[in-house]
Amino acid sequence: MSNAYIYVFTPKEFSQQDVADFLDQTEGIDNWFYSMPNSMFIVGTVPARTLSRLLKERFGEHRHLITIISKKARAGWLPKEHWNLIPSEDA
Repeated sequence: MSNAYIYVFTPKEFSQQDVADFLDQTEGIDNWFYSMPNSMFIVGTVPARTLSRLLKERFGEHRHLITIISKKARAGWLPKEHWNLIPSEDA
């Protein structure tokens, strides 16, 4: 089953588009999107620790946080189509 993560990062010498290009080439990533600067939503089967390691290998040491998003325990103000991209635990 796919999980949804939020990846928040302090950009050094890379952009959201650089991360998007990397995710497009990463096996196990089903989808990604962003609505806010310095953060991305990532959907896939790659565990958070593995995703963190892959991002560090590609972009070097940088402050970041990757955490799973629960459809049952989340809140915020995003476009409706973005909420629909977050998989449900009971899907």
